[in-house]
Amino acid sequence: ALCCSPASAGICQRFVGIVQALYLGTPASFEAAVEPFKPDADMKAAATQLKTLVDFLPKNAKDSILKLMDKIV
Repeated sequence: ALCCSPASAGICQRFVGIVQALYLGTPASFEAAVEPFKPDADMKAAATQLKTLVDFLPKNAKDSILKLMDKIV
């Protein structure tokens, strides 16, 4: 699901953009990053809730999560 295509082993840059918008962007930029995937109303509501929860994390927690994701990728 994270790859660009079934034949690709690389991480899709669109997914990376969504993660960056989730942890570093505004609610509007996160919504814009997700929109190309045409989420239904329930998906949009869930994504908005997720962004709200992430925004309440302390900066050092967000930074640590991003460092971990960097290592994983």
